[in-house]
Amino acid sequence: MGYGANAVITLGFAILCVHCGRAAETLLQPVTNLEWISFNFRTILQWKTTSTGSAYTVRIRGIQTDWKRKPECTHIEGTSCDLTSLMQNVTDKYLAEVLTYSVEFKEEDTEPPVAESTPIQLLSQTDIGEANFHISQNSSREVQILIEDPVTGIRFSNNTPKTLRDIYGPNLQYKVTYWKDGTSGQRSEYTKNQMVQIKVDEGVNYCFSVQIKILSLYRFGSKSQHKCTNGQNAVYGLGFYALVIIGTVAVISIIIGVTVCLCRRKATHSSAETNPLKVVSM
Repeated sequence: MGYGANAVITLGFAILCVHCGRAAETLLQPVTNLEWISFNFRTILQWKTTSTGSAYTVRIRGIQTDWKRKPECTHIEGTSCDLTSLMQNVTDKYLAEVLTYSVEFKEEDTEPPVAESTPIQLLSQTDIGEANFHISQNSSREVQILIEDPVTGIRFSNNTPKTLRDIYGPNLQYKVTYWKDGTSGQRSEYTKNQMVQIKVDEGVNYCFSVQIKILSLYRFGSKSQHKCTNGQNAVYGLGFYALVIIGTVAVISIIIGVTVCLCRRKATHSSAETNPLKVVSM
């Protein structure tokens, strides 16, 4: 076979490969089920794949900003992308796209299928988590609640994280709910302070929970796990006093019992000395 024939075969094979590659690309489908997951302003976009052997690139833009990409979310084989660092303007409305490529081809070689997310504005749509808190006993009639302001995925210019209070300001409020341990009746107080003083009945254990409320949006965060005072916090319940009373009665009973036994032994001994046994001579 001559040189010309070989060249024709090589060219035909190259064209066939190109067509096969393009045919393979046409089998790619856009991803589905794009979903935002945002918690305390930490935001992830996730999706479901519809094509095998595919890689994905995520890009995002705001209303007045151009498309941006993260290197960590470019030509990846995973199905989620953390976009928090590109969503630092909490009042902006963001839109994302997921581009689908074959893992065997570079992005610039093809026009990929594209799937578009729903828009999201973090200030009103991020889920608010629960607030952690600590309780301590100031006195027999007062408990102090110290609330920790949760940190977020939004950062200051010096890269330190902002708290929810930094973002919402005076619109953030805490709902402190408390009740006597073992009862169902509850009371609630609303405050913007992170340190709260609660008046309680002396000698009774109390339980507390905290919930964040955003006044401007009338939205509540997750309700925290409850925490209760106990004897170690110098709050003594009825059970403690019952044990004290029982213990006291037991000690008094022992003392009386011992005293009675000693008195009886003494009386017996005295009687023996008064009436000694007579020795009979044989």
